[in-house]
Amino acid sequence: MSALARWWLALRMARRDVRRSKGRSALVAVMVGTPVMLAVMLSTLYATDDVTPLEAMPAQLGSSEAQLWWKGFPVQQSPDGQDGGGSSAEDRAPEPDPGPDGVRAVLPGAEVLEVRSRFVTFVGRADGPLREVDTTPPMADGLVDLTDGRTPERVGEVVLTPHLRDRLDAALGATVDVAGRDVTVVGVGTFGSVDPYPLASGAVGFPGTFDLGEGNGVENEYLVDRDAPVTWEDVKRLNSEGFWVISRHVLENPPPASARYDLDAWNAGQDTTEQAVLVIIVTAVLLQVVLLAGPAFAVGVRRQRRDLALLAAAGGTPADVRRTVLAQAAVLGAGSSVVGAALGLAASPLVVAVLPRWFDEGFGPYDVMWPAVAAAVVLGVVASLLAALVPARQVANQDVTAALVGHRAAPSRRNGWPLVGLALVAVGLGVCFTAGIQPGGETAVAASTVAIVLGTVFLTPLVIGLVGRVGGRLPLTLRLAVRDTARQRSRSTPAIAAVMATVAGLTALAIANASDFEHDRRSYEFTYPVGTTVLSEGGRPIDAVARAAGEAAGVAFTPIGTAGRVGNERAGEGWWTDVAVETEEWGPWATTSVAVATAEELAAWGVELTPDQIETLRTGGALVAGPSVLDAGGRVRVAVDEQPADGTSGHSRTVSLDASPADLGMGAVPQGREPVVALAVIAPQTAQAQAVPYERSRAIADSILSDQQLRDVRAALRELPGEQSTWTEQGFGGTFTVQLLLLIGAGGIAVLIGTLSATGLALADARPDFATLAAVGAGPRTRRGVAAAQAVVLGVLGALLGVLVGFAPGLAAAWPLTSGRWGALEGTGSGPVIDIPWGILATLVFVVPLIAAGASAIVTRGRVPLTRRLAQ
Repeated sequence: MSALARWWLALRMARRDVRRSKGRSALVAVMVGTPVMLAVMLSTLYATDDVTPLEAMPAQLGSSEAQLWWKGFPVQQSPDGQDGGGSSAEDRAPEPDPGPDGVRAVLPGAEVLEVRSRFVTFVGRADGPLREVDTTPPMADGLVDLTDGRTPERVGEVVLTPHLRDRLDAALGATVDVAGRDVTVVGVGTFGSVDPYPLASGAVGFPGTFDLGEGNGVENEYLVDRDAPVTWEDVKRLNSEGFWVISRHVLENPPPASARYDLDAWNAGQDTTEQAVLVIIVTAVLLQVVLLAGPAFAVGVRRQRRDLALLAAAGGTPADVRRTVLAQAAVLGAGSSVVGAALGLAASPLVVAVLPRWFDEGFGPYDVMWPAVAAAVVLGVVASLLAALVPARQVANQDVTAALVGHRAAPSRRNGWPLVGLALVAVGLGVCFTAGIQPGGETAVAASTVAIVLGTVFLTPLVIGLVGRVGGRLPLTLRLAVRDTARQRSRSTPAIAAVMATVAGLTALAIANASDFEHDRRSYEFTYPVGTTVLSEGGRPIDAVARAAGEAAGVAFTPIGTAGRVGNERAGEGWWTDVAVETEEWGPWATTSVAVATAEELAAWGVELTPDQIETLRTGGALVAGPSVLDAGGRVRVAVDEQPADGTSGHSRTVSLDASPADLGMGAVPQGREPVVALAVIAPQTAQAQAVPYERSRAIADSILSDQQLRDVRAALRELPGEQSTWTEQGFGGTFTVQLLLLIGAGGIAVLIGTLSATGLALADARPDFATLAAVGAGPRTRRGVAAAQAVVLGVLGALLGVLVGFAPGLAAAWPLTSGRWGALEGTGSGPVIDIPWGILATLVFVVPLIAAGASAIVTRGRVPLTRRLAQ
């Protein structure tokens, strides 16, 4: 008989056995099919979330031929416009934007549509782009994806995103205030995106609706339409002129590699890292599925020992026996993988529709990554075959005579596997604490975790044997469970290893996340004393805002000046001004470099001055937060840098002032350094005399505001034009609750599933032992106690090994996460922070196995049918 015919016969027998053993087949199908289903769902979500340039083209280009951005210097880009940067051929300051006329000059005969935008705060913390574009030309078709109404056709008409419409409670035809302008809402929709975020805020108006002006954060882009397509040669020519280009023709007809810019070196490291991470993930998932399904195949083979012995007695070779078992694994793996993939594909559209409602996450057009689906099915089959490989080899080498009469043969042991396990653990630990603790060592940590877990799998039989030796001192039920676990190592080893692998990964994640959270908490720098409320106004005087907010809340807000202005209007032109103290050392923590205030205003901000310091401030001197701010001559040097927003040359100068150190702290805080009002403070008359520009753009409340007062302040600010905001210092606002619940939930479910499935297989395999217990007078309570003890032994042993194995990767991952940050450079860091979440680990090791024990005791039948018992 040919090999193909032998495999065909084995597959037919396997299909019959799968139908006959429905319970075991269903268990294997769940263990193999569930990971496949999740893998298919995740790959589909990734493909849907990853919007390709071709998918984004209709919303990004509308009906135009190309989209251009002005960079002001030569650039090099990829054909899809996703990668690239400034050209090194010419080092110069950016040239001013040439505008639509400049685009027509480089593309003669083209129609140009200008899109202007600026990022603003609409309502409260709803930030988003404010756009002006004429949507009436044909080339603008598709730019606005309307869900209701129409596009703007005249000045004063706007389209709002659904989220902003809800925040403003604006109906179609209503007049609302958007960014300080009264506009009419004529439509609801999104602009320029096929994957809008559900909570995105934005508004699109007809040109002139918002009077965006020039500079001050305004960005321009140009849509181009002409009879001839914009080819790759046109794109390269425009790149040399200073334009970044996305061309419809180039997206649909990418140029050959020989005609592109050499950008591969920019992304080589990233591609290599992504490939390494993918290999690690696939290996980890494959190992987990093998460990979960292994006990099921071990029990199934044990229950088929007599049938397989008959096959051998009838002339079948060991290869025929192995082939029979592997054929069952292939049938189960293929069937469960296909069903799992189908369920994943069926559930993916529902997940894509529901997720945006729970998270601020947008998805693109629904997309299925068919190669990933096929790979998931193949991996499911491979995992099934690997899970059945060891049981197949063991049953092929069994004593046929002993199997025919029903005797259990003691499994053979190979003493070399523990040595292999020790070597893998040693290598994994070495990688963990060398490459893993370096910045960017996450890939090394993941790879070493897989090595340590795999090494511990080889060591698990040895650990089980050691536990079995001390089991004689335990109570009866636990003693029986430990004895059964030690005796049936071929079944218990993969079950314990599956729990161990899951808990090891969760332990590493828990330690790393908890340490990162604790580091963030310790590194938090208070901006103001706790409970302090501060108003801010983007680049404009705040006095009127402070009065309105104070009247609404019944408190007084005291403004203070900040030297340096961003986007000021000076002689009709936008200027960028920066004023900072020149110092080579890290000074105290301050939100402002140079403040401009009187002694009375400083007192309102919590700064108490001595008479001598008040006199220094009045006579033209400066007060500094510490000696480190002073130069060698005991003076403070203030750099004033003024640059036009159009990119032309500005001027810089340095102002040197007499200075005295002073306590500029605003009040004590629970941790860290006391925040200071500024590194240096000068009086308003000094700023005027030295021509130091400043704006009174912040104001502080004279008392701690209640929740109702804060609501009154925010309501008053919404009635004012501009971009006001409030900040109340509440201290570190992070929470570990969500991560804690996710880790406990994911870990608990995984450990529970692994423990219950392994316990169920152990109980099914131990029916003769239960019959023996019943024969010698054991009652139902004893048998239920043995079932619960079986779950406790498997769960606790697997979880405890997992915690021990996960400690090293967790510590290694926490090391780079909590050291070498900016806080340490300023003297606020103290090296790596290690925080062990003992509550999570105790839950996984003790609480979850106890839950599994209770479930096992409940579902275990008190009375068992009598079975044939043979001497062992």
